[in-house]
Amino acid sequence: MLQVLPSHISNLIAAGEVIQRPCNVVKELMENAVDAGAGSVVVVINDSGRTLIQVIDNGCGMTPQEAALCFERHATSKLEKAEDLYNINTYGFRGEALASIAACADVTLKTRKKECECGTEIHIAENSIISQTETSCPVGTNIAVRNIFYNVPARRKFLKSDNVEYRQIVNEFIRVALTRIDVEFRLIHNSKDIFHAMPAATVKQRITQLCGKDIAKDLITAQTDTNIVKIQGFIGRPEFAKKSQPNQYLFVNGRYFKSPLLHKAITKGYGNLIPDSTSPSYFLFLEMASGSMDVNIHPSKTEIKFEDEGVIFEIMTACVREAIGEGSFVPSIDFDTEGAPEIPVLKTGFQSGGRPFSAPKINYDPLFNPFDEEKKNGARWNSSTEWNDTREDFTSTARFEGNPLFEDGHTPGTPNAYPQGEGHTEGNATGYNGFFGEDNACANPTLVVKGKYILTTAKSGLMLIDIGRARERVFFERYLNTISTSAQPVQEQMFPETMDLDHNSYHLLMENSGMLKTLGFDIRPFGENCIVVYGTPATFAEHNLNIKECIDSIIAGLNEIGRDFGQELKERIAMELVSKSSLGRPTSLNSAQAQDLIDSLFACAAPNATPHGKPVMAIITMEELAGKLI
Repeated sequence: MLQVLPSHISNLIAAGEVIQRPCNVVKELMENAVDAGAGSVVVVINDSGRTLIQVIDNGCGMTPQEAALCFERHATSKLEKAEDLYNINTYGFRGEALASIAACADVTLKTRKKECECGTEIHIAENSIISQTETSCPVGTNIAVRNIFYNVPARRKFLKSDNVEYRQIVNEFIRVALTRIDVEFRLIHNSKDIFHAMPAATVKQRITQLCGKDIAKDLITAQTDTNIVKIQGFIGRPEFAKKSQPNQYLFVNGRYFKSPLLHKAITKGYGNLIPDSTSPSYFLFLEMASGSMDVNIHPSKTEIKFEDEGVIFEIMTACVREAIGEGSFVPSIDFDTEGAPEIPVLKTGFQSGGRPFSAPKINYDPLFNPFDEEKKNGARWNSSTEWNDTREDFTSTARFEGNPLFEDGHTPGTPNAYPQGEGHTEGNATGYNGFFGEDNACANPTLVVKGKYILTTAKSGLMLIDIGRARERVFFERYLNTISTSAQPVQEQMFPETMDLDHNSYHLLMENSGMLKTLGFDIRPFGENCIVVYGTPATFAEHNLNIKECIDSIIAGLNEIGRDFGQELKERIAMELVSKSSLGRPTSLNSAQAQDLIDSLFACAAPNATPHGKPVMAIITMEELAGKLI
């Protein structure tokens, strides 16, 4: 039967559009405080907003009548007529936020205007005023929201973990605080001061307060002024682009918004200066006529429709390119020689009347690596007990010389070296036989080409193996197998690496520090938003891990995949460790070392490709060879 929904149900529906999680409450209340002309805004939260969200400001406050009316739907002081929708200069305007909050939480409001002797205290729940009394309070507004979604169990059940909800609150706090650098903002979580940003003289000073000095010092100025839009702010230097990049903020007329289109324009402006898998940081403020955009297209007011999207896209791209072009990425050299010390000129043999001389010639191998050289006792490459044990696990095939190679998928006279489940899958293209058919790896002969490739024979011709990619595959599976069965041993760093992080990344790592310890990372806190990496996985001890890039990649993986310590996250971290090590660099191998690598490679479950999907080897058939000689 058709019927009009009761008001308490319709209010809950409306609340679900505006208030989806605690961070939405923080955003709406902070914006109301700024709209009220506050010079100081204090946000107090307990239990990531589940039990308490309190916002205290020193704005204009409200009269008793306004205080009672503000919780009604569409009660607002910011709009009077329909035309005002196209000339909005405030954060809020629809009058839905307080009504939506009151529909799903227990709310207490204290407020006083300057001209009033007493303030007003209102207690409201489920959009019904429980009590309204006079009270003593300072000028401004103090609103406390308790037990959010207490009357909507399904919504409360689907809230994320405390750490996730907390990070979302921090994000909203930063977004509002960046828009008004003249206002003091403070965030307190569980009685602990998280941020205390005093009024700033410049935007960059506010960025330093909220995101850290390491972020701020890596920014360059970007600005342009056209008759359509004015853009000013900061973008990150290309060399500091990261896979995990939370510091991306766009504002238009002081309002934070999200725009995949403008993000694409910014990335396009960097061109080939940043890898495809990374993203730059940016803090960009747009100013344009209110009539040329529409902010009233989504309840959250973070999506904006522009009248000239294509033109703004091109202007943004040009602005970023110009900023990068003007930015100084190369240290300058002072060519001023005034006051420079005199350096005596060395006369050549001819000038001094003697015999000519030249510097002695030194022969060297550009691929020489002292860590990979054979030891004087004849030990072979990576001949540590751990490597040999792993190699013996991978393959136990004996070598036979003088026999036809790869006739039956294994060495004649021996059992199959790679039974099912150990690098061989029946009928699967990733297995030993499945990929090559009857062409498998061989014991002899091998030839190392320029320290980059191994050339060996196969039944149908020649096999070319990329050494760097082969090592990546071997170490990827070796590391993955280790962490899947037990904790990875930690290699302590002689010189621990210190890293300054943004607030969210710091808490994300600390939240997962126990899990990262099982992966071989010893990460400990070191002051505010700072960590020290004391140890890295022992598997990569000799392969020069870029620790900072590894940590950035781990943060990106945790942000994208989440806190579930499953196989996907393990594989993601293993891939990043391989790519951030020196495994892929050219190295000098002798024939025995090359054969060791081949043995280990074909003991892998998927020897034909790197963890990132790049081919490891190629077969050059006899027909192709013959064609080259015709």
